[in-house]
Amino acid sequence: MKLTDEHFIVSAYGGEPVNPNTIHKQFFYDIKLAGVKRIRFRHLHATIMLEIGESPKAASERLAHSNVSITLDKYSHVTPILQTESAGNFAKALRKSSPEQ
Repeated sequence: MKLTDEHFIVSAYGGEPVNPNTIHKQFFYDIKLAGVKRIRFRHLHATIMLEIGESPKAASERLAHSNVSITLDKYSHVTPILQTESAGNFAKALRKSSPEQ
């Protein structure tokens, strides 16, 4: 079967859409099997978006928040990845702004 723009990212074998509740239940089942701490799928999605450098505004729109501050307040807890990147970016900015020696 050839995929087209009409297919869904997660679909049944024939390409039909899958009920979001089914995906949600499967996600919780899979993380339980993996022995991973239970997390919310929406929270994971938002956190990954912010970690890969998506703008908070883009994340806010995808999550259907009425205001970007809601997204930042709820999902921008600082992860180790964001801390490391932030420190590196700050160091780069300092090097750029310091006079040549």
